[in-house]
Amino acid sequence: MNILISYYSRTGHTAELALLLAEEFMARGHSVDFEKIETVEVDHHWPILWRTQWYWGSLALGILSNTYRQYFIKNYKIPEVDLKPLVHPDVAKYDRICIGSPKHTILPCAIERYLRQIEGLKNKKVGYFATWAGPPLKYFEVEHLFRPAADRLERRGARLVSILALSSMYHEYQIMFIFRFLSRLRFGQPVENFSVYSEYGKNNRKLFCDELILGESDIKESKGWRRSYDGTGIPAVATASPLTTLQFVRRGYNRYVLKKPKPPFKKSDSQI
Repeated sequence: MNILISYYSRTGHTAELALLLAEEFMARGHSVDFEKIETVEVDHHWPILWRTQWYWGSLALGILSNTYRQYFIKNYKIPEVDLKPLVHPDVAKYDRICIGSPKHTILPCAIERYLRQIEGLKNKKVGYFATWAGPPLKYFEVEHLFRPAADRLERRGARLVSILALSSMYHEYQIMFIFRFLSRLRFGQPVENFSVYSEYGKNNRKLFCDELILGESDIKESKGWRRSYDGTGIPAVATASPLTTLQFVRRGYNRYVLKKPKPPFKKSDSQI
């Protein structure tokens, strides 16, 4: 197969993962071309933080309401930035497309422009890979990057068939300690276990390549999606407990803010 790997990388971590994936594809006998996505103006981390400030209120509301979070992810208009001329502006000749990026709270502005700009995406099967600071947290990390990507690819007639996200062990705003804590809390493992060169990273790189070449998966059924929130963690915290799902906060929000009536109590079979 002829595979295009397009990646946007500011700090080099996503570029490093792109090279590892290229090695895996070439070891299987596939040919690989690269597209380095670059912005016209060099993106520094403080301007990026300024652009993403509008997401934070929606992230907070998304904790209270699953419905609102889904609405926000599907409908939020991500700002775009100008890109340097592409080497491969038309991807029609490729059998598979790989797109890689970090996560800037949600889909990066550069990728938003790239997905609107390139031609030849119709009927293409696409894989999306990413590096970010922490472990693969289902809602804050996985869903906020891959759901918008899947929606935008679908609008262009393409289908997201494989996803991969690994920890870069780096955060520009010096808050890695938060992600180390969340990794221990949610998965019961150090964040190093989810890094690019960990056993988890090696296994999931292979899974990503398998699913992309096969091209039969859907993002909701992808092994990468399911594995993103597997793990033992601390008992009663890592599982779907009232603490991790914030059920008590949602109940209070529905009752006192939205003024929704309490649902009727249903007796279980053992109580009848």
